[in-house]
Amino acid sequence: MTVGAMIPARESADDAGTDAASETGFNLKPLLITLAVFGYMAAVNWRWMIPIAIMLVTIVVHEFGHFITARWGGMRATEFFVGFGPASSKIWSFRRGETEYGIKAILAGGYVKTPGMTNLEEIEPEHEARTYRAATYPRRFLHVAAGPGINLLVALVGFCGFFTAYREPDESQMLIEVVADSPAAAAGLLTGDVVTALNGESFERIDEYLSYLREHPGATIDIAIERGGEALTIATTLADSHPSDPAKPGVGYLGVKPAWTGDELPDRNLVEGIGRGFDEFGTQFVGTIKGIAEIFSPSGLGRLFETVTGQREDTGQRASSTIGIVKDGSEFANSWRNTIWLFLVLNLAIGMFNLLPLIPFDGGHLLIATYERLRSRRTRYYVDFARVVPFFAPFLVIIVFVVGSAIILDFRR
Repeated sequence: MTVGAMIPARESADDAGTDAASETGFNLKPLLITLAVFGYMAAVNWRWMIPIAIMLVTIVVHEFGHFITARWGGMRATEFFVGFGPASSKIWSFRRGETEYGIKAILAGGYVKTPGMTNLEEIEPEHEARTYRAATYPRRFLHVAAGPGINLLVALVGFCGFFTAYREPDESQMLIEVVADSPAAAAGLLTGDVVTALNGESFERIDEYLSYLREHPGATIDIAIERGGEALTIATTLADSHPSDPAKPGVGYLGVKPAWTGDELPDRNLVEGIGRGFDEFGTQFVGTIKGIAEIFSPSGLGRLFETVTGQREDTGQRASSTIGIVKDGSEFANSWRNTIWLFLVLNLAIGMFNLLPLIPFDGGHLLIATYERLRSRRTRYYVDFARVVPFFAPFLVIIVFVVGSAIILDFRR
């Protein structure tokens, strides 16, 4: 997630990659603590290890993008760590050339240290030419963008492969799971029914069925279904708001969830699978943007505040912390298909979240690098991070609030 230091520091001989090497190998204390934590988690529910492993692989993929482009661009990468924390949290490391590779105890992120990410760092003169700040704009841009970029590429290629190997049901019909105490249940719809039309209108995609329902709050809809080979039409009056947010009227609610059984899957060749993969990537990409925008909107922040202070019921329609991802992911990843899907969705989410135009996210570094390039006409211009960081502070407070609230709510749940 981070690709360099954000505090002023002078390189030691160790950072410079000279013959003086830092302590490498195993560090017993953080190793035993980490093993104890993961051992306890595995004893409580071994399936928690699945999303944790997926997140660690996703982090390595992300940081590898930063690392390989730093090397390609002539920049020095002095550290490549999975996890973060102070030097005392180092579990294990080894040195190859000028780079120290290793694992730290807080396994909720990772970093590649590229000296010279800010003007606050003091670099030995003999190493200045190979710092991030000395590199050309295209190389700096590629270096920072490569982390989220490789996550998005993995997601895109993965979706194409997924929809070539795995085939979902025909979306022109919607197999449903009925939510208890909902308009659907009151009207007599049953889990296992297949919706084929709404008010006589059929659709090509399941999300179009759901959109139609949302757009008709309080309306009475003739729902055509197939049940046990028999065609039926059931008139159902939709609620005019979702139970998770009753204060926000104007949203049609039926109370059904699309189900995916894996039966009667359509045939799809490689070209069709790739096309379906691009289509899904676009859908997920746009949906993630909308989700992030909703989370950080004034109304979204207001609802989150009301939820964390107990004024509103926690329906789960909010940002999830690592705790929530591990819990929900362990329940979802009950097959290879679902495990692969979780890996792809996490790559897309982490890639896009890191593009937020804020320091210390990659998007913030891209923004500053671009601004520096635009200001550099006759002479090279550098942003003064001592003045920039306070500008980003209010936005970082909001992010800390969202993340902290998610952790609190996930603990409660």
